[in-house]
Amino acid sequence: MALNEQELMEAYHGLMQAYPEDLHIARPLIQMLQARGDEDEARELALKMSRRMLALGYSSYALAFLNICQQLGYDDMQEMAAIRNMAELTLATETHALDDAGQIFKLIEELSDMESKDFLKQGTLLHVAEGTHVVKQDETSESFYLILEGEMNVHMIAHDGNHVDLVVLKKGSFFGEVACLYHLPRTANVTASSDATLLTFSGEAVASLIETSPVAGAGLMRVVKRRMMESVAFTHHAFREVEAEDREWVEDEAELLEFKAGEALVAPDHHDKLFFYILTFGSAELSRTVNGQTITKPFALDEMYGDVMPLMSLPSHTSITALERCLVCKIPAEIFHAFYNAYGSFGHWVERHANRRNESLEA
Repeated sequence: MALNEQELMEAYHGLMQAYPEDLHIARPLIQMLQARGDEDEARELALKMSRRMLALGYSSYALAFLNICQQLGYDDMQEMAAIRNMAELTLATETHALDDAGQIFKLIEELSDMESKDFLKQGTLLHVAEGTHVVKQDETSESFYLILEGEMNVHMIAHDGNHVDLVVLKKGSFFGEVACLYHLPRTANVTASSDATLLTFSGEAVASLIETSPVAGAGLMRVVKRRMMESVAFTHHAFREVEAEDREWVEDEAELLEFKAGEALVAPDHHDKLFFYILTFGSAELSRTVNGQTITKPFALDEMYGDVMPLMSLPSHTSITALERCLVCKIPAEIFHAFYNAYGSFGHWVERHANRRNESLEA
């Protein structure tokens, strides 16, 4: 159900607090305040934005908001003249982009004011009390959440049963995008660490946003892929003794690949010494043909493959094929070698699983 006008106003106020330099939020909010008859508040916001833009060096935007102040009947001519004079003096030196400020909602920065408003209208306001479990690990749902007020603790239970605190998300942050875009079980728990207000969106609304703005979609996908890598680094048994800084190395350098059912994760006798791979979602099958006999074995979740060392290489004439939609983490070989040499538990896991896999494919 779309937000009503009062809820939309509340959402914009929350976003304005989180993203104080965002024009796509400020301009519609000023218009809504004016339409509601709150001209004093509309003028105050327009003046505040004019001052803020001038302080940040965005003279053209400062002048634009100053014109809005004038249209709304702001009567301090001396202050407006001072802002205008300074903005006009510095207009020629304005060289950097607005997103350099870093306090804009990048998910909607490529949309028009109307497009961003239409997207936000599709949300639902959710008020939660401290301690509320908003998202539970392994549950299936496709809602996407934006924090307007309060903080959220993201935590998970790793494969070894240990509780891992990942991050505290503050207002302006979003979560739930992995399950929303990839239709996966939730990779972590999210619990309100204070009373909070959230704006939630359905998978359909997010899909529509990505279709409307490929740039917004690409930005969201970058966040999704990093969070998927974060989940792999914290939950995979091979990484259990890896230091936090080295896990962040995985998050920074890894890529996420997607395969459809029937596609080959690895073709027979294909060799790749530059990367190693981890199956992070879905099911696949190993297949090897020797002397006319075909051996097939299930390829388990979290298994590694790649030719970064002889032990990791698949036996000759072996392929891996996706049985359903699969997500695979692609990680540079230098990370593998660094971890193999530095962490005994990593090397032990690799040796045990690679030996067991390859022995199962012997005729």
